[in-house]
This record gives sequence, C-alpha cells and structure tokens, in this order.
Amino acid sequence: MIDNPASFIAVDWGTTNLRAFLMNQEGQIQAQRDSDQGMLTLGSAEFESVLSDLLGDWLTPDLPIYMAGMVGSRGGWQEVPYLPCPIHLDDLSEHLFWMTTKLPNKVAIVPGLQGTGVAGLLDVMRGEETQLLGALDWLEEQGRADESPVFCLPGTHCKWVQVKRGEVTQFSTSITGELFARLNDESSLVKGLPKSAQLNEEAFNKGVLASQQTGGILHHLFSARSRFVCGELAADEVRDYLSGVVIGHDVNDILSTLTIPTSPVLIIGSQALSARYALALSSRNLAGEFLAANEASIRGLKRLANRQARSEHHPAIGA
Repeated sequence: MIDNPASFIAVDWGTTNLRAFLMNQEGQIQAQRDSDQGMLTLGSAEFESVLSDLLGDWLTPDLPIYMAGMVGSRGGWQEVPYLPCPIHLDDLSEHLFWMTTKLPNKVAIVPGLQGTGVAGLLDVMRGEETQLLGALDWLEEQGRADESPVFCLPGTHCKWVQVKRGEVTQFSTSITGELFARLNDESSLVKGLPKSAQLNEEAFNKGVLASQQTGGILHHLFSARSRFVCGELAADEVRDYLSGVVIGHDVNDILSTLTIPTSPVLIIGSQALSARYALALSSRNLAGEFLAANEASIRGLKRLANRQARSEHHPAIGA
C-alpha cells in the first residue's frame, strides 16, 4: 500500500523541454517523465495530444494537472493573461486558468506576471513566478519566512526580483544570457578562439572587474578583442572574460537601483550559470545562495496545488 498516494501532476513546459512529475501532497516526486517537445516545436493544436501521450496512465480524474512556464505564453497552448503587480505570490492559486480539454484530468495553467522594471518600463515574466513561490516555500521550511531577499533568476533573460512579505511589487529583466550567446557565437570578439566547458575563473573575474570601470558596456565589450590582440588576454581566456563583462554589468546595473541586501542574494537557476553570478556578486561583497530552478518550480507547483486543494470553492473554467 502506498503511504503517500499521488495527489496531482506538476508540469513544467518550457521553450525547449517538457517535464511532468507525479507528486504527492508533501511535494515528493513519485515519478517523472520528460520530452523534448517544448513550446517552440508545437502548434497550439498539438499541445493536448503531446501531453496526453506523455502522461499515459497518469490520466485519471483524481489527479489535477498544474502547468507552469511558456505553455501559457503567446504561441503556447493557450495565452493566459498576465496578472498585474503588486501581487502576493500565494494568491497565484486564486487566479489559475482552467483549461477546457478532452483529458479526464482538470488542467490549469499558472499565469505570469506583469509589472514595471527599475526604469519604470513595462516588464513581464512567465514561469519565474512559480519558481519564486517555490523559493518562498524553501525559505519557510528553513525558518526564514521573515526574510525579504533579492532574487536573481539567471538564464536567457535574467530576472531580478525583490520580494517583501511574500509580495512582488516590481521586477526587472535583463537580456544577459541571450546577449552573451549572440556575442559568443557570432561576433568578431571571439571569432576563431577556442571554446571550453570549464569556467576560467581568473578570466571571468577580469571581465567582472572591467565592467566596474568607466566607459559603459559597449566599450567594455570591445575590450575582449583589444586586450586579446594586445596580449593581455590569452586565446582561451577571451570567452570567459566576455561572460564576466556581460554578467558583471547585469549585476552592477541592477544593484545600483536596489537597497543593498543584507541577506544573501538567492540565485535560482542552473548550477553552472548560478556560479558565475555568485562570483560577480562576491566582487561587490555580496553572498550568493543557490536554489536549483527545477526544485523551485516543483515546490511552487506543490504549494499551488495544496492551496487549491484546501479551497472551498470550485473555480469556473477560464477563471
């Protein structure tokens, strides 16, 4: 007999990957299924059949499905409107978008958030809101619910969020990962230079230090080329130096707009990328704390599912 039977299905449907988790009420993963059929590979009419094929024998009426990520974006299964900030993250459970499908399970999409960034310009997130909720759950489990940390969610588009008493009032997005990917693949700054999966910390830190000098990011980016040509950087240092310049500017520009945190900046992402941000933060005498993006997403969906299960009313379709 199963002591903790499955109570819901958590689905993280991103741009390039689809992951489904059979979960119990305590947030323990009982089974996992993965697919490379992310949002970019599918037309809107294909999502339901792809999910049905992946879930298979998990398709039963007693297992509601909660989905987060790009599945709710324009070009996803169903575009779900953004929720305006400020918003308390626990209130996400009251605004789930319930789908009309042919599946036996109830299916909901977690909405993204819309707010303003540090410049007062509109900003949006989708998927990260669930990770932030999971991070709050993680902090509560450690007895740190009274903290108001700065969150950094690095990736293609890095999100910076300061959460106070569980509420998101403002967040800012930087195009850091995409910018570096373009420069690292196509630019004259690195053409013909070797690549390595191993981080060269010394070269990266040189780039971070360069980002803290006067002149601005456009000037600092070119220094990756000029310092190599003039012999200050070895060929195998240039790419990590360039990464340090880009990430260094991301950290510097955001921190200049925030009240400097007294607790560690909580970095939610992959371990490799989070390590780079931790190095850049340490150059500003700030500690970085790591939480895996996968764990944050699952914790967030668990918290949503449990809160929804405790709800006394049954939401209307599309609510």
